[in-house]
Amino acid sequence: MTQLDQLIEGLDVGISAFALCEVRQDAKFVLKEEINTAVHYVLSGNGIALQSGGQAFSLRPHTIMILPPGSLVTITNANNPNVQPSDPRCEPLPEDWANLTVGDGASGIKLACGFVRAMHLDTTGLFDHLREPLVINVSDDLSIRQPFQQLLGELAAPKAGTRVLAEILMKQCLIALLRRETKTSGDCYAPWIAAAGHPALGRVIAEITDKPGAAHTLQSLADIAGMSRANFAEQFRTVIGRTPMDFVKEVRMRRAARFLAATDLPVKAIASRVGFDSRSYFSRAFKAYAGVDPAGFRVNPGAYAFGAGPAEKGVSGLN
Repeated sequence: MTQLDQLIEGLDVGISAFALCEVRQDAKFVLKEEINTAVHYVLSGNGIALQSGGQAFSLRPHTIMILPPGSLVTITNANNPNVQPSDPRCEPLPEDWANLTVGDGASGIKLACGFVRAMHLDTTGLFDHLREPLVINVSDDLSIRQPFQQLLGELAAPKAGTRVLAEILMKQCLIALLRRETKTSGDCYAPWIAAAGHPALGRVIAEITDKPGAAHTLQSLADIAGMSRANFAEQFRTVIGRTPMDFVKEVRMRRAARFLAATDLPVKAIASRVGFDSRSYFSRAFKAYAGVDPAGFRVNPGAYAFGAGPAEKGVSGLN
């Protein structure tokens, strides 16, 4: 049995508080930080999701955005990103749905939104170690698109057994998403998936991704996991698919790429933020990893295939 099989077999899924939301073209909507994992599915229109750190995600029909607890994200329209935030107007709909309208202008981006609880063996949340929004367009993936649309239809016209069926459909969506992530990521690139069934390794991944500039060592990471160095190194490589220090390097390089693409910070400042004392050493390390030096990457970040992970496909999940 693969690790993915084990994760899926122990997965329990629940949903709550679904609503329809439209952000019109004259408005933007700040999604408040929640203690639960939120799911947003774009029904129509185009827009942008702006993370508090400056990263932008494109939203178009059949895009799923999963926000881990504590995320602060703003949704606005692609053609008018600089409007002021607006408060939504909320109207009740039949069967516990709500309809939120933000702004008074022309029709904008419409989403179906709700909360999902996905637990592995009642101990670890599937998205506990997801550090940034996971944004995937599934217009070409019926294995996710069809059950999600069935889920929305079931919630819109509930009958006997609706909640049970809706949770089954959400679990089907998540299984298809997990299959997709592990397939497109290659060698378990998405560590939040692998860590869901390994709380000790999840603590280590959270420490690395939250503090990429810290002076991580094999011993310091083993201490966080509560393991001996040898046992930790073996388990990490088996589950995550790379050595702990290779993973540290990967997180640092990918975080640096995000800073280069989304900010005007000097290269020296970025180097310091991701754990390098020397700008020149950072530049050499970045070029060895990305195939281009930091200055060249910053000019046109979209022109480079940065590794083999999902970040190049508009999917986030590492940092």
